[in-house]
Amino acid sequence: MSQLVLSVFSKACEEVFREIGFYDLNITDADVLANGAEVVANVGLTGGIHGYLLISSDKDSIINFISRMLQNMGMDSEEEDFGQFHREALGEVLNQISGRSMMKLAEQGIDCDITPPTIITGNRILPGMNNLDRIESKLITGFFGRIGLFVGLTKT
Repeated sequence: MSQLVLSVFSKACEEVFREIGFYDLNITDADVLANGAEVVANVGLTGGIHGYLLISSDKDSIINFISRMLQNMGMDSEEEDFGQFHREALGEVLNQISGRSMMKLAEQGIDCDITPPTIITGNRILPGMNNLDRIESKLITGFFGRIGLFVGLTKT
């Protein structure tokens, strides 16, 4: 699996973040799963490639991110803590990123699909990703805090 295929996901993420009003992003290579997270959102990747796409972060960063996203859309958040609305908004952001990624992969002749998003909350969540052959892991920082993007693929 080429690095080009893996880079599709970070490019799609950057595009989606910019479309919802996040222009001051800093994206760097980092092991975003090493220390665990408080919130992990993931989708499975099936078809021409198999693997996972995850967003991971601390709750404060996700709350700040969702609140600013709503402000950018002229809306206010009714929840102050990480609640059902935040879960649904995070799931939708992940759907946007994964959907954009699937379109970009289709342009390369790779036909893929995604599973519905799953949102997990806890302390120091460490997803087990030992069976993956190729990974890309990015840390996205901005005024909202820190969000990790992780893509892991297996050979098909």
